[in-house]
Amino acid sequence: MDATEPAPPPALPEPHYLTGAAAAGVVLGIFLAILLAGLDGLVVATALPTIARSLHAADGVTFVTSAYLIASTVAIPIFSRLSDLYSRRDVFLIALGIFIGGSALAGLSQSLAELIVFRAVQGFGSGAFLPVGIAMVALLFSPKNRTRLTGILSAAGGLSIVAGPLLGSYIVSVTTWRWVFYVNLPIGVAAMGVLFLTLAPLRSEAPGRFDALGAGLLAGWVSALMLPLVEIADGSWAWTTPASIALLATAAVAFGAFVRWELRHSEPIVPLRLLGRRVVAATGGISLVTGIVFTSLLTLLGLFVGLVLFPTDPNSQALIRDVDYFFAVPLILGAVLAGGLLTRFSYRAILPPALLLAGVSALFLYGVHASTPLWVLAYGFLPVGGLVLPLIPFGFGAGIGLAGATIAIQNEVPRHEVGAGIGITRFLQSLGGAVGLSLFTVYLAWRSTQGLPAAPTPGDALAATVAGYDVVFLVMAIVTIAAGLVAFAISGRAVPAPIEAPDEPGAEGVGPGLRPTTEGAAPRRTPPGVASDDASGGT
Repeated sequence: MDATEPAPPPALPEPHYLTGAAAAGVVLGIFLAILLAGLDGLVVATALPTIARSLHAADGVTFVTSAYLIASTVAIPIFSRLSDLYSRRDVFLIALGIFIGGSALAGLSQSLAELIVFRAVQGFGSGAFLPVGIAMVALLFSPKNRTRLTGILSAAGGLSIVAGPLLGSYIVSVTTWRWVFYVNLPIGVAAMGVLFLTLAPLRSEAPGRFDALGAGLLAGWVSALMLPLVEIADGSWAWTTPASIALLATAAVAFGAFVRWELRHSEPIVPLRLLGRRVVAATGGISLVTGIVFTSLLTLLGLFVGLVLFPTDPNSQALIRDVDYFFAVPLILGAVLAGGLLTRFSYRAILPPALLLAGVSALFLYGVHASTPLWVLAYGFLPVGGLVLPLIPFGFGAGIGLAGATIAIQNEVPRHEVGAGIGITRFLQSLGGAVGLSLFTVYLAWRSTQGLPAAPTPGDALAATVAGYDVVFLVMAIVTIAAGLVAFAISGRAVPAPIEAPDEPGAEGVGPGLRPTTEGAAPRRTPPGVASDDASGGT
């Protein structure tokens, strides 16, 4: 070689991702934690009447649910940011420990006040499971494998819809309601043990300072906003209740202070600048819409079946559960399938059609009435009509959309901020659920009293109620279609085509099968046993 000719760049090593038993252990631990969080809300909701009777607390029992939801929503961005600053594994384990401790204390509760406080502890811990778990998957697995695994992990929410009510009913029928909480202990401890033994700490490659004031302002405005929304949706408060007015005004002031502080702080708890990235803004919008629609859908469908279709049927609760399955099972299948599809096709080829399918399917809920059958079956098992028929493609498209949005943000955000990026979308989804359900519930209550004659008959009241549900289902369809259109803004692929090795010494390239370094992602990897985020790969 000529002495003046530059030497070729050194070859970079192939990435080392988790495989074998270690990979299986990590996925199992994360999946169990996410499933626990999803199950807990539904299991407790099923057991809530029994709990209220046992604690002699007829009033205020809805706070058991709202405390969990509010604390979980607050915790999402806090734990997401902590995982970017410190050890992701340790942050996840600490959150899991908080959830387990809250579960034990909730089972020991002797009063409603104690139960509400301990449910808030539970909820705070659960807020870390999905965002931090998905962030760990983004670092520990190759793009192809993490895309598939994220689809599987996203299906945990649908699985909880299927299993939660059954598990709650079974527990209160065979033992005390306290086991609704105690059942979390062995599963949670097992998940902690598996993750501790199979995973290195994954220390941050970009440590910094935690924004404590930002976290406090976040907790303040979210709590002040969500508490009245949840109570209004439950019917306990009204928009004109003095507590609602005071809390909503407080939320507005605290939100303004929070945004101003976050924009000026160098290391904010919620990096709002990430919303300047098209993929974050688009997935954030999709998450907000899916929270508004899908969180409200199951609740309102249950009310429609119980109040309109079968108001006097003693088995209406079982019928409601069966209807939920027609949405939840396709949602699970869609989420799992999304992981496989996005290893082969671009985001635009999958996400917009899936969400548009969900939105168009929801249009067929418009026009349901009191005589609409739940299902029309061919051959005794194949649904070909009735209320449940549009729920099947609706759930399938929703599953692909929910999982696909998570996969997109997981792959496109710089790896040192992947926790914050995922946290933003999850936070918007949770917040959208509270806002959407409250607004829909208030509208339905108002609509049921409009246009009635001076002496309304039961038929008049029923017609007004059905007309209200028609409008709600139409709005759900329209905003879901809008989310499908927004999804066109997400470009790229989860698994890019491999880059060929350079043919000539000195030519630009990064080696066979590796992507070039972009936006903080580094192709160089160290083995998983090393206690560093470098052990876990790039996005």
